[in-house]
Amino acid sequence: MGEFAGKTAIVTGGSRGIGLTVATLLVERGARVVLVGRNASALTKATEGLGEAATMIVGDIAQADTATRAVAKAIGHGSGLDILANIAGIFPTARIEETTDALYADTIAANLSGTMIFCRAAFPILRERGGAIVNMSSTAARFPTPGLSAYAASKAGVEAFTRTLAAEGAPYIRVNAVSAGPTRTETVDALMASDTTGAVHAVTSVLPLGRLAEPREIAEAILFLASSRASFITGQILHANGGGLMA
Repeated sequence: MGEFAGKTAIVTGGSRGIGLTVATLLVERGARVVLVGRNASALTKATEGLGEAATMIVGDIAQADTATRAVAKAIGHGSGLDILANIAGIFPTARIEETTDALYADTIAANLSGTMIFCRAAFPILRERGGAIVNMSSTAARFPTPGLSAYAASKAGVEAFTRTLAAEGAPYIRVNAVSAGPTRTETVDALMASDTTGAVHAVTSVLPLGRLAEPREIAEAILFLASSRASFITGQILHANGGGLMA
């Protein structure tokens, strides 16, 4: 039996990148998963690829109804809910002069409000059963990078929210976050090809390990915090950034 046998997880942003990698590893290790995302075709493809252990909810993570439906789906799909992995988010690059009200609001909604909304929906069932929440942060929350002000603000908020929620959830729910360095995903590859602000290059150029992370490297950190191996860890930010914050 796998490490997560008998467990049910919700994974937002589960149709691609880090989210899909997290979902894939969870299924490989025995869990049932509910994938959440906005792109119905990508989500369907990902869900079908994972087989009967996976199901999906199409919706905007910043809408309370999406979270409510995802929790209900998890309860019906498995035996309840044990793990919430808040992976979904957006990564806009814009210097402050080009940061519109809409861009800023959309970034906060996708990266911070969506995390809060899903945690709020999942908290009652996780408290009842005992469970784990893993949120997604970024090196940008602590490493000042021109062009990432909106993104950095959203991820700094995720870290503060994670620590406070861990205090609220203890001793029944563990809440942690992974602060990821630049990771080789479709989104980042596209940004590197078209980045006019220099933000992506500025971040990657200072990494002591000299490369981008692979999605699996970040996913393994997330699974560790979700697992019983991290049973005495809560309120922590695990930095998986190639040494970026020590440079």
